[in-house]
Amino acid sequence: MPNQTRTSVVMQTTALITLVVLIAACTSTGTNQTTTTGHPHPGSSGEVNADIVAATLSNAPYQDLAVAEAAGYGSTLEGLGCFENAELGGMGVHYLREDLMDDELDVRTPEALVYEMDADGEVVGLIAHEYIVPVEAWTASEPPRLFDLDLHQHPVLPLWVLHVWLWKDNPSGMFVDFNPKVRMCPESVPVFGVDLP
Repeated sequence: MPNQTRTSVVMQTTALITLVVLIAACTSTGTNQTTTTGHPHPGSSGEVNADIVAATLSNAPYQDLAVAEAAGYGSTLEGLGCFENAELGGMGVHYLREDLMDDELDVRTPEALVYEMDADGEVVGLIAHEYIVPVEAWTASEPPRLFDLDLHQHPVLPLWVLHVWLWKDNPSGMFVDFNPKVRMCPESVPVFGVDLP
């Protein structure tokens, strides 16, 4: 795709996402709905809605994987594999910015971007953000927080994590780790917990 066309598509996508997010924020009922994991859905507070808008707008250009890579996000496929859970759904492949792996969190700058893969193992689109704090970097007694939620410890890796499904609807909840609407990992790639680490 020529750069001018790609830029036009990114700008149109950003404008559409902005409109949708702003409409959603304006029509929020303000009720505190929760998922079965206890994580509130967006709309539980105006501050959370503002954070969701900021995260969406700041990261819309990363729908284009080349833009994400140019910004320093690198694939973890060879080291960690593709993430999925047979009972809960898919997650995808993570692109990580190692320079952000510290005790700081910013909704506009996720430590990892999560992309869905097609049946051939090719990245087909940005679907979520993952906010990460290494356990060793966090010295406070309370867990790190973002989007008015505590991050939770990954069950295997020494990390505090929080997924935010901004780019693909998750019927299990916006802040739940796995998404039943995400395609499972293709056979051609390693799977976390099975093939790696």
